[in-house]
Amino acid sequence: MSKTIDQNISAKSLAVRASLTREVPDPSCSLQQERSQWNEAARGVALAPRCQATEDRIGDVPCLWLSPGETASEDLLLYAHGGGLVTGSILTHRAFASELATALKRKVLLVGYRLLPEHPFTAPRDDLVTLYKALLAVGGYKADQVIFAGDSSGAAVAVAASVDLGQQNAPQPRAIVSLSGAFDTSLSGDSFKALAGKDPLLSPGVLLDWQKHFCGKIDLKDPVISPLFADLHNIAPVLLLAGDHELWLSDSERMHLALQAAGVSSSLSIYPGMWHVWPMWPSLPETSDAFREIDAFLCQTS
Repeated sequence: MSKTIDQNISAKSLAVRASLTREVPDPSCSLQQERSQWNEAARGVALAPRCQATEDRIGDVPCLWLSPGETASEDLLLYAHGGGLVTGSILTHRAFASELATALKRKVLLVGYRLLPEHPFTAPRDDLVTLYKALLAVGGYKADQVIFAGDSSGAAVAVAASVDLGQQNAPQPRAIVSLSGAFDTSLSGDSFKALAGKDPLLSPGVLLDWQKHFCGKIDLKDPVISPLFADLHNIAPVLLLAGDHELWLSDSERMHLALQAAGVSSSLSIYPGMWHVWPMWPSLPETSDAFREIDAFLCQTS
């Protein structure tokens, strides 16, 4: 199923859009500096009210539990953060994960996977798989209680992990939730150019600059980092949410078609006027809509 949400962009989202600054490459900023700046900016952001954060290490993978004040399900969202596989952390995404946990009334477990390019290209996927298997083996969870989720490149990690589990004939999670998935490191989607003037957050230049971390080191269409090109047969059902003004829109659209061609249950919803991973702005009406859609999807797949 594919649909465009039948509503106009809210006044609050229009105001936020007007405040956004489109990212452009900064040659003077190293990858380590970029990581540090994002971590420092996130350090003071408060968690959702009554949500508790607890650090843990499971299967030798660092992680963070986000437990809402009220739970309505034994489900667990195993969440892979975005950041292009080279930035982002538990710290940068803990506030958002707390909002997600509170809205869905379900626990969220943030995965502190190893970043690229200093680790093997399989590391993010492998860390998610390791943590998932540990949850099943010693954590008291059943496969049908666990949902893989992620934003941007984190959604790619979630899909790649599901593909890897299928190749191992291991139990699949119940479902996968993708927020503005970045599934193609080669940047071959039409929206990369077509929406260059509409995306209020990302520029083609900043994505091309990000791509340098992979060029000459791995095939940009290798399914490990670009699961759009993976064998997607028999993976878990997928919900794809995307904004119609984001450069990555084509990735969600093409992933939806690829999943359908592989016989996988896939739902795609495109939100008018929205930018990359807009649900990280918790006060937007469109964020509430996205959370309600995720909740309905999880209830439908239970």
